[in-house]
Amino acid sequence: MQLIWREPGFDYSLKSIMQFQTEEAGEYWMEPLYYFFPEIKREVAQALSCEARAHYIGEKLQTFYAQEKGMLEEKVEAYQKHWENCKEPVVEAFCEAFEMDCRTRFENITGNITLDPIAPRYLEERAFDVFYLNSERGALGLALHEMIHFVWFDVWKRHFGDDDVEYEIPHLPWILSEMTVEPIMRDPRLASVNPYFERDYEKKENGCVYGCFYDMKVDGEPILETLYRKYRQESITDYMEWAYAYCRTYEKEIRGQMREVLGE
Repeated sequence: MQLIWREPGFDYSLKSIMQFQTEEAGEYWMEPLYYFFPEIKREVAQALSCEARAHYIGEKLQTFYAQEKGMLEEKVEAYQKHWENCKEPVVEAFCEAFEMDCRTRFENITGNITLDPIAPRYLEERAFDVFYLNSERGALGLALHEMIHFVWFDVWKRHFGDDDVEYEIPHLPWILSEMTVEPIMRDPRLASVNPYFERDYEKKENGCVYGCFYDMKVDGEPILETLYRKYRQESITDYMEWAYAYCRTYEKEIRGQMREVLGE
C-alpha cells in the first residue's frame, strides 16, 4: 500500500472546484469556496453561465495560485514524509480491518493537493484531492478516510459484484461506506494519526465522517454505535451484508437525516 502526494497544477484545481459550482450541487457543496476565497463574490459567480463562472473563478484564483505555488510544492514533500513516517502501523490496521494483505496491493493511491475546499475522491483512479490549507497531519487524516473507501469498495465489488455507479452519491452503498469509515477509524493505529477523528459535539466540528452521522439515530439508537458494535462482531464481508440490509430497512429514516448532504 503506497500513497503518493502531488501538486497537479492550476487547471486541475479549477476543474475540481467547478464540479461543485453548478446549480445542481446545492449550498452544502458550493459555499466553502466563497468562505475560503472571499475575493470570489458569490452573487457575481452565481449570476453567470457555467462557462463564464469558471472563467471568473479561474481569473480570481490564478494570481493566488502563482503566489503560493512554492508553498504547494513544499506541502508535497511534507505530506509525503509524514505518510512514510506513519505508514507501517496504518497498513497493519488496514490488513486487519479488511482481512487481506494490503501491503502488496493499492500501490498507486494518489493524493492531489489543490485549491478545492471540498476534496472529492475518484474510485476508479484511486485518487483524491486535499485542500492545500491542511497540515501534514490533517492531510493524512483525510487521506485515511479516502483510502478506507478504496479498500472497502475493492472488497465490496468482489463480494457483491454490483455496478460501480452504486458507489457514488446518492446511492445507498455510498451512504453506508461514508458511515462505516468511523467504526473502522476507531482502530487506535488510525485514530491516533487523524487529528479530525474526535468529534467536538458542542461546536459541531471535526469528526472523520459527515456531521449528520454523529447525530443520527435509527430505531432509537445512535447509528455509528450500532454499526461499530456489529463491525466488531463480524468478518468484513458478513458485516457488509448485515449493514447493507440494515440500511435498506431504515433507508427512509437515514436519508431523512442527511438531506443537506444529499442536496434535497
